Amino acid sequence: MGRSSATGAAPVTSSERIGEMDVLRGFALLGVLIANIVWWTAWKFSTPVEQVDVHFADPVYSQFLMGVQWLVSDKANTLFAVLFGMGFWVQMQRLEARGADFKRLYMRRLTILLAIGVAHLFLFWPWDILHMYAMMGFALFALRGLSMRAMLFGGAAMALLARPIVDWLKDLSGLSDRGFQMVFTTDATAARHAAFIGDDYGAWVREVFNLHWYEYLSSGLIVGWLLYVLGRFLIGAWVARQGWLQRAGDLLPHIRKLCLICLPLGLALEGIYAAMQFDLLPQIFFVSSAIHAVGVPLLDVGYATGLILLFHSNSWGWLPRLFAPVGRMALTNYIMQSVLYFWLLYGIAGGLSMAGRIPPPTALAIGLGFFALQTAFSHYWLKAYRYGPLEWVWRTLTYGERPGFRLQSA
Repeated sequence: MGRSSATGAAPVTSSERIGEMDVLRGFALLGVLIANIVWWTAWKFSTPVEQVDVHFADPVYSQFLMGVQWLVSDKANTLFAVLFGMGFWVQMQRLEARGADFKRLYMRRLTILLAIGVAHLFLFWPWDILHMYAMMGFALFALRGLSMRAMLFGGAAMALLARPIVDWLKDLSGLSDRGFQMVFTTDATAARHAAFIGDDYGAWVREVFNLHWYEYLSSGLIVGWLLYVLGRFLIGAWVARQGWLQRAGDLLPHIRKLCLICLPLGLALEGIYAAMQFDLLPQIFFVSSAIHAVGVPLLDVGYATGLILLFHSNSWGWLPRLFAPVGRMALTNYIMQSVLYFWLLYGIAGGLSMAGRIPPPTALAIGLGFFALQTAFSHYWLKAYRYGPLEWVWRTLTYGERPGFRLQSA
């Protein structure tokens, strides 16, 4: 028996996994892929201003983007963050029950994730979330002793209010205008687009750094995002402390009632918000922000409860289970999605240089096709191996020894 197994610090086995969490994590990854590939090709992050204007002037493209805003945007990252908080609490309970040194293992795990995230952010994909998850993972660990009430209300306050308040403070201070002038003017977007579709990797890295410095770091926007992430972590940890997902099969009547309330209400509120964002309804900043802040978690609860109900359905249980292997290999699949963006959008290392040249519906079709390949790959891989490739590396570095990889070696 290996050293980590002897001390109880072994990785979670397949039989110990909570199937609903894997399903929800895989579903969230689909949403992350859709939001990333559509908005990165439709907005000024990588697309010249004149092409963005074409997207929003075209009634078909505009309605399509409004649909993505309505059904996907902010929901995927919210669900993913809540699941991270849930995973933290479940892992802490299991390791402490085995007598393992949870603090040491978790600090090492987050440090490795932070290193992966920072490298991923500046060298590969400018919208990385791993570095934020790692940073706020340390904060979540520090706050693990909060009472149930403090965890719920503190998490909700940060999740609902952090970004709107930071945005408001940015506007008052003038930092929003400064950031816009540096990264979103016609000249700035043209320069960034030229660097992205070219083959000069150094120019690509410089543009990514400038984008983050002026839009997120020096403007203070990153503070709102970090607190937003932490709030959702705390809510996820609170849900795991309740034990609801661990005994979802016993709570199906309550889950059904929750779905019937949250799904239509969340769809309605987010529909109103999307209509405001696309000028179909008058937009008042605090009103639209409040609608969005409430609508996102309601719709996420609707999505999650609906998937859990399907998961426990005799007739439709196969459908959500398609997502489970993708969720079990979340880190690998998340990085694989970045490989797609890098190869498709940029001109580095023989990339296709399609940034700013792909209509939003085409970007969605490419994303859905790629996710179908990821699903097939994940199912195939996990028939032979216990972990995804990057999950295995992450666990090896965390636990200090190589866990069994091939199923045959079990």
